[in-house]
Amino acid sequence: MTTTDKGVSSVISVILMVAIVVILAATSSVFILDFDERITEPAPNIADTTGEFVIEDPDVFANQFVRITHRGGDSVAVGTIEIIVRVDTSDDDDFPKKARLTGLPDPDERGDNLVDSNRINVGFETWAAGRTVEFRINTSEADFRVDKNNTGPEADTLEVIIVHRPSNAIISEHAFTP
Repeated sequence: MTTTDKGVSSVISVILMVAIVVILAATSSVFILDFDERITEPAPNIADTTGEFVIEDPDVFANQFVRITHRGGDSVAVGTIEIIVRVDTSDDDDFPKKARLTGLPDPDERGDNLVDSNRINVGFETWAAGRTVEFRINTSEADFRVDKNNTGPEADTLEVIIVHRPSNAIISEHAFTP
Protein backbone atom coordinates (compact mmCIF):
# COMPACT_ATOMS: atom_id res chain seq x y z
CA MET A 1 0.00 0.00 0.00
CA THR A 2 1.10 3.41 -0.92
CA THR A 3 0.06 6.65 0.70
CA THR A 4 -0.15 10.00 -1.03
CA ASP A 5 -0.07 13.51 0.40
CA LYS A 6 -2.04 15.12 -2.44
CA GLY A 7 -5.15 15.75 -0.31
CA VAL A 8 -3.24 17.79 2.27
CA SER A 9 -1.52 20.03 -0.28
CA SER A 10 -4.79 20.77 -2.17
CA VAL A 11 -6.54 21.81 1.07
CA ILE A 12 -3.68 24.15 1.96
CA SER A 13 -3.66 25.67 -1.52
CA VAL A 14 -7.42 26.35 -1.35
CA ILE A 15 -7.03 28.05 2.06
CA LEU A 16 -4.15 30.18 0.74
CA MET A 17 -6.14 31.22 -2.35
CA VAL A 18 -9.16 32.24 -0.22
CA ALA A 19 -6.90 34.26 2.10
CA ILE A 20 -5.28 36.07 -0.85
CA VAL A 21 -8.69 36.94 -2.35
CA VAL A 22 -9.99 38.27 0.99
CA ILE A 23 -6.90 40.44 1.51
CA LEU A 24 -7.09 41.84 -2.04
CA ALA A 25 -10.81 42.57 -1.68
CA ALA A 26 -10.31 44.42 1.61
CA THR A 27 -7.38 46.44 0.27
CA SER A 28 -9.09 47.41 -2.97
CA SER A 29 -12.36 48.35 -1.20
CA VAL A 30 -10.49 50.93 0.92
CA PHE A 31 -9.31 52.71 -2.22
CA ILE A 32 -12.45 52.21 -4.31
CA LEU A 33 -14.93 53.26 -1.61
CA ASP A 34 -12.63 56.05 -0.32
CA PHE A 35 -12.79 55.03 3.33
CA ASP A 36 -9.33 56.38 4.04
CA GLU A 37 -10.40 60.02 3.50
CA ARG A 38 -13.08 59.87 6.19
CA ILE A 39 -10.75 58.14 8.58
CA THR A 40 -8.06 60.84 8.24
CA GLU A 41 -10.49 63.81 8.66
CA PRO A 42 -10.85 64.15 12.43
CA ALA A 43 -12.94 66.83 14.06
CA PRO A 44 -11.08 69.78 15.49
CA ASN A 45 -10.66 69.70 19.23
CA ILE A 46 -12.44 72.79 20.54
CA ALA A 47 -11.62 72.70 24.22
CA ASP A 48 -13.93 75.48 25.35
CA THR A 49 -16.47 77.98 24.06
CA THR A 50 -18.63 80.43 25.92
CA GLY A 51 -21.97 81.69 24.79
CA GLU A 52 -24.17 84.54 25.77
CA PHE A 53 -27.59 85.74 24.70
CA VAL A 54 -28.04 89.42 25.39
CA ILE A 55 -31.11 91.63 25.21
CA GLU A 56 -29.32 94.96 25.27
CA ASP A 57 -32.28 97.32 25.69
CA PRO A 58 -35.78 95.93 26.28
CA ASP A 59 -37.39 98.94 24.57
CA VAL A 60 -35.39 98.68 21.34
CA PHE A 61 -36.82 96.47 18.60
CA ALA A 62 -33.53 95.04 17.23
CA ASN A 63 -31.61 94.18 20.34
CA GLN A 64 -31.32 90.37 20.73
CA PHE A 65 -27.71 89.28 20.19
CA VAL A 66 -26.04 85.87 20.39
CA ARG A 67 -22.29 85.77 20.94
CA ILE A 68 -20.27 82.55 20.87
CA THR A 69 -16.60 82.95 21.83
CA HIS A 70 -13.88 80.40 21.12
CA ARG A 71 -11.89 80.07 24.37
CA GLY A 72 -9.40 77.31 23.65
CA GLY A 73 -8.43 74.43 21.44
CA ASP A 74 -7.85 74.03 17.72
CA SER A 75 -8.49 76.84 15.28
CA VAL A 76 -11.20 76.16 12.71
CA ALA A 77 -11.59 77.60 9.21
CA VAL A 78 -14.82 79.61 9.29
CA GLY A 79 -15.81 78.27 5.87
CA THR A 80 -16.00 74.74 7.29
CA ILE A 81 -18.52 75.46 10.03
CA GLU A 82 -22.30 75.62 10.03
CA ILE A 83 -24.30 77.41 12.71
CA ILE A 84 -27.72 75.98 13.51
CA VAL A 85 -30.10 78.23 15.43
CA ARG A 86 -33.33 76.85 16.91
CA VAL A 87 -35.99 78.82 18.75
CA ASP A 88 -38.91 77.23 20.55
CA THR A 89 -41.69 77.98 22.98
CA SER A 90 -44.13 75.85 24.86
CA ASP A 91 -47.34 77.64 23.95
CA ASP A 92 -47.29 78.83 20.31
CA ASP A 93 -48.04 76.81 17.18
CA ASP A 94 -45.75 79.00 15.01
CA PHE A 95 -42.71 77.48 16.70
CA PRO A 96 -40.19 75.87 16.55
CA LYS A 97 -38.22 78.02 14.10
CA LYS A 98 -34.83 77.17 12.72
CA ALA A 99 -32.01 78.83 10.78
CA ARG A 100 -28.88 77.33 9.25
CA LEU A 101 -25.93 79.60 8.57
CA THR A 102 -23.47 78.13 6.06
CA GLY A 103 -20.85 79.64 3.79
CA LEU A 104 -19.45 81.91 6.49
CA PRO A 105 -18.12 84.58 6.73
CA ASP A 106 -20.82 85.59 4.17
CA PRO A 107 -23.66 83.16 4.96
CA ASP A 108 -25.61 81.47 2.17
CA GLU A 109 -28.72 80.63 4.17
CA ARG A 110 -30.52 82.52 6.88
CA GLY A 111 -33.66 80.45 7.40
CA ASP A 112 -37.02 82.24 7.56
CA ASN A 113 -35.40 85.57 8.54
CA LEU A 114 -34.87 84.26 12.05
CA VAL A 115 -31.31 85.58 11.96
CA ASP A 116 -30.91 89.18 10.81
CA SER A 117 -28.84 89.01 7.61
CA ASN A 118 -27.44 92.51 8.19
CA ARG A 119 -26.10 91.67 11.65
CA ILE A 120 -23.99 88.55 11.24
CA ASN A 121 -20.55 89.48 12.50
CA VAL A 122 -17.89 87.02 11.41
CA GLY A 123 -15.06 89.24 10.23
CA PHE A 124 -12.34 86.60 10.13
CA GLU A 125 -11.41 83.50 8.14
CA THR A 126 -10.27 81.38 11.09
CA TRP A 127 -12.22 80.92 14.31
CA ALA A 128 -9.46 80.84 16.89
CA ALA A 129 -9.19 81.37 20.64
CA GLY A 130 -10.41 84.81 21.64
CA ARG A 131 -12.58 85.37 18.55
CA THR A 132 -16.34 85.80 18.78
CA VAL A 133 -19.09 84.95 16.31
CA GLU A 134 -22.03 87.32 16.75
CA PHE A 135 -25.47 87.49 15.16
CA ARG A 136 -28.83 89.05 15.91
CA ILE A 137 -32.17 87.27 16.31
CA ASN A 138 -35.03 89.13 14.63
CA THR A 139 -37.63 90.12 17.20
CA SER A 140 -40.30 89.89 14.51
CA GLU A 141 -39.58 86.14 14.24
CA ALA A 142 -38.77 85.29 17.88
CA ASP A 143 -39.18 87.88 20.59
CA PHE A 144 -37.48 87.05 23.89
CA ARG A 145 -38.34 90.41 25.50
CA VAL A 146 -40.91 90.68 28.27
CA ASP A 147 -43.67 92.90 26.89
CA LYS A 148 -45.04 96.01 28.60
CA ASN A 149 -47.99 94.03 30.02
CA ASN A 150 -45.48 91.76 31.74
CA THR A 151 -47.01 88.69 30.07
CA GLY A 152 -43.63 87.21 29.28
CA PRO A 153 -41.63 86.58 26.13
CA GLU A 154 -43.01 85.12 22.91
CA ALA A 155 -40.11 82.64 22.68
CA ASP A 156 -38.47 80.93 25.62
CA THR A 157 -35.70 78.62 24.37
CA LEU A 158 -32.78 79.41 22.08
CA GLU A 159 -30.31 76.73 21.02
CA VAL A 160 -27.12 77.39 19.03
CA ILE A 161 -25.12 74.48 17.62
CA ILE A 162 -21.87 74.87 15.67
CA VAL A 163 -21.01 71.93 13.43
CA HIS A 164 -17.70 71.18 11.71
CA ARG A 165 -19.05 70.11 8.30
CA PRO A 166 -16.12 67.97 6.99
CA SER A 167 -16.30 65.67 10.02
CA ASN A 168 -20.01 66.30 10.80
CA ALA A 169 -19.07 66.80 14.46
CA ILE A 170 -20.63 69.24 16.91
CA ILE A 171 -17.86 71.51 18.16
CA SER A 172 -19.98 73.91 20.25
CA GLU A 173 -23.48 73.73 21.68
CA HIS A 174 -25.29 76.28 23.84
CA ALA A 175 -28.88 76.55 25.09
CA PHE A 176 -30.26 79.82 26.39
CA THR A 177 -33.45 80.46 28.34
CA PRO A 178 -33.60 84.22 28.89
